[in-house]
Amino acid sequence: MNKLRQSLRRKKPSYVPEASRPHQWQADEEAVRKGRCSFPVRYLGYVEVEESRGMQVCEEAVKKLKAVRVHAGPHQC
Repeated sequence: MNKLRQSLRRKKPSYVPEASRPHQWQADEEAVRKGRCSFPVRYLGYVEVEESRGMQVCEEAVKKLKAVRVHAGPHQC
């Protein structure tokens, strides 16, 4: 009986986040391929990590770099 109820229920449309919709990124992809993009960054330094991927690894590395910068004082790095 439960299977019958489930089969008769309306299916909810699956949610696709706006950021993962392909049409949204087509202009960006074209600009990157044609060399019209710039990504301004600030070099903080480098730190050795134990793993090659993962947000937690990146976050910890940035925390270490920022801590070194704070201890060095302004304009020391």
